[in-house]
Amino acid sequence: MLNDGIISPSNSPFSSPIILVKKKDGTWRFCIDYRALNAITIKDSFPIPTVDELIDELYGARFFSKIDLRSGYHQILVKEEDRCKTTFRTHQGYYEWLVMPFGLTNAPTTFQSLMNDVFKGLLRKSVLVFFDDILVYSSSWTMHLQHLEAVLKLLQQHKLFVKLSKCLFGLNQIDYLGHILCGEGVAMDKLKIQAVIDWPIPTTLKQLRGFLGLTSYYRRFIKGYASIAASLTNLLKKDSFGWDDTATTAFQELKKRIIAAPVLALPNFSKPFILETDASGHDIGAVLSQDCHPIAYFSKKLSPRMQKQSVYTREFYAISEAIAKLKHYLLGHKFIIRTDQKSLRSLNDQSLQTPEQQTWLPKLLGYDFTIEYKPDKENIPADSLSRSFMALCLIHSTFIENLRKAQLEDPDIAAIVQKCSSNSPPGPHYTLQDTLLL
Repeated sequence: MLNDGIISPSNSPFSSPIILVKKKDGTWRFCIDYRALNAITIKDSFPIPTVDELIDELYGARFFSKIDLRSGYHQILVKEEDRCKTTFRTHQGYYEWLVMPFGLTNAPTTFQSLMNDVFKGLLRKSVLVFFDDILVYSSSWTMHLQHLEAVLKLLQQHKLFVKLSKCLFGLNQIDYLGHILCGEGVAMDKLKIQAVIDWPIPTTLKQLRGFLGLTSYYRRFIKGYASIAASLTNLLKKDSFGWDDTATTAFQELKKRIIAAPVLALPNFSKPFILETDASGHDIGAVLSQDCHPIAYFSKKLSPRMQKQSVYTREFYAISEAIAKLKHYLLGHKFIIRTDQKSLRSLNDQSLQTPEQQTWLPKLLGYDFTIEYKPDKENIPADSLSRSFMALCLIHSTFIENLRKAQLEDPDIAAIVQKCSSNSPPGPHYTLQDTLLL
């Protein structure tokens, strides 16, 4: 980075620690933990465009191109008087950024402001910009070539470089901000509702209860819910689980209703989002909502390795994956995360002690969120999604059980465990995972 001219040595009184995250290819990603700096930073109130108002501008468009900048943040210079605040420490000394680094709380809005200035003459006419998603759209091929030329000239004029391998040009259909755009109109991205679409037919009472738990949570938005679900709720009363064609019809109808308007609402970006997440032994799940209206669903099956991790780790993973999948709703907007893992309430104050924390936390630094604890019995939508495929299956370890027992028998440690278990968040030096003090 010194050779690339994006950092320089520093003697600043500011200092943030670095985090090295191992990539899948074996190389390392360089990240900086800016939580302390972000906590004392005045948040930028620059208006962020909403997804629905951007999509409304596309009437009549038949040709689309998407442009991706090469390391977009690193193409923005930091004012000389502010560079000292970006200082990070290494074993070789202190360094500060000459360009905008990832992880600063105001980095997304700064980037959006720059893009708006660059394309101000074309915005909402032939160009849409949502952070680093630049979309060029036109009603004819001839016009599209002209629009592309204008965009590329502006990028050249402002010395902004693109990553050609991630750009798409001259398409009749394109994925943009969770929607499929084409000449005929706009369709919802199936990934938004895939978790419900893929929900398998229940084979046990426990799986049926999970499905009914999700659908009944939104029953006031489903006309005739009780009548539609009657054949399924009747199965809960019987001594034996007997699935039939009537149950299949009701099951499919409820799936169809729960992903249709008015149940699946359009987002209101003037209100905060609620992101409810949960992890079972085999799956993670999340529901994004506002005013109890679901906006998007997400679920993912855990790898065998992840299934063996602690509840804390799986719940943290659920938050990280859900935010990544729902990025275009959450970036630049305040939102509340609700989880049934109490120790995650103090996530922003915890020291990075595990490889998982070092991998996932840097991905969340650019988002403006708070975490609330919500008991498992109240976290119905996300809990149902996370358990849609299999019942909870935990790995038991004699060593862990013995260690947990020994901690509770020690008066000093037991007192700390009690404090961490109370309503007040645990201190930054302690983490409670499955009632085990770390």
